[in-house]
Amino acid sequence: MNNLAPIALFVYARPQETLKTIEALNKNFLASESILYIFSDGPKGEKDLSNVLEVRKLIRSLQTGFSSVEIIEREKNLGLANSIISGVSEVLDKHNKIIVMEEDLVSSPNFLNFVNESLNKYENEKKVFSVTGYTYQIQVPQDYSFDNYFTPRCESLGWGTWKDRWIKADWELKDFRAFLSNKKSIKDFSKTGNDLFGMLLKQQLGKVDSWAIRWCYAHFQNNALCSYPIKSKITHIGEGGYATHVKKELKFLDTELDSELKISYDFSTKIEIEYEIFDQFKLYFKRSISNKIRNIFLRWFILYNSKFSGK
Repeated sequence: MNNLAPIALFVYARPQETLKTIEALNKNFLASESILYIFSDGPKGEKDLSNVLEVRKLIRSLQTGFSSVEIIEREKNLGLANSIISGVSEVLDKHNKIIVMEEDLVSSPNFLNFVNESLNKYENEKKVFSVTGYTYQIQVPQDYSFDNYFTPRCESLGWGTWKDRWIKADWELKDFRAFLSNKKSIKDFSKTGNDLFGMLLKQQLGKVDSWAIRWCYAHFQNNALCSYPIKSKITHIGEGGYATHVKKELKFLDTELDSELKISYDFSTKIEIEYEIFDQFKLYFKRSISNKIRNIFLRWFILYNSKFSGK
């Protein structure tokens, strides 16, 4: 396959997970033809230093199996959100598209095939903001013949995008107060999962530092979609990355890894939501009534607290 997207892998302080992630990625059919950038964040403190150094020793020793490898070691700790936002932006300064991985994701050998073909297929479909190789355990209708489906919600586990979409994200959420004042917009945003609004509130309150919720918000603001596979090419092996911002007791990240390993796909030409699939998808993100009530109070708190007047 020509014109492959470069891979950006973000690592921190988990050597065992990092090793499994790289070993699986190295077994991908297109690994030897792919450029790999590895971003190693700096330690938060003395307690993380030894693990960060162990990860760095590991990634320096695993530079075979790809067309080229570039390691970027941060001197200071940027945190997950800033690490990914800055790293993806740096790679997209050099390339027009990207595949993004974190240190706790095991991929099937055809993961790079699927995501690269997705990026090629929808490059000129501006309504598609991102693609992913991960999916939840969805029961696909028997008469559904495509290898992918669309939702308005982006995914952070093994995903890809293009430069012209990425630059449209407003990481500062400059229009947040206008959004917060519009109940219809809140309702529309929550249609892809009523957890999203709560995460966005926590982001603005400084309770979480998530690039993913802001990327989902960028999809919403641009009326965009994300393409998912019918069979997952990614399985999650840790509590970091996306799971940093969800409760540990949630097991919905567990999914069966694709064993079919085909490398040619029938992608949907209809850039629209398949609601029989989407209705199942949304069930993974239901939250309790108490969470909804809390969000009402948090919304009120931000709207009427002068501390947040500029947000």
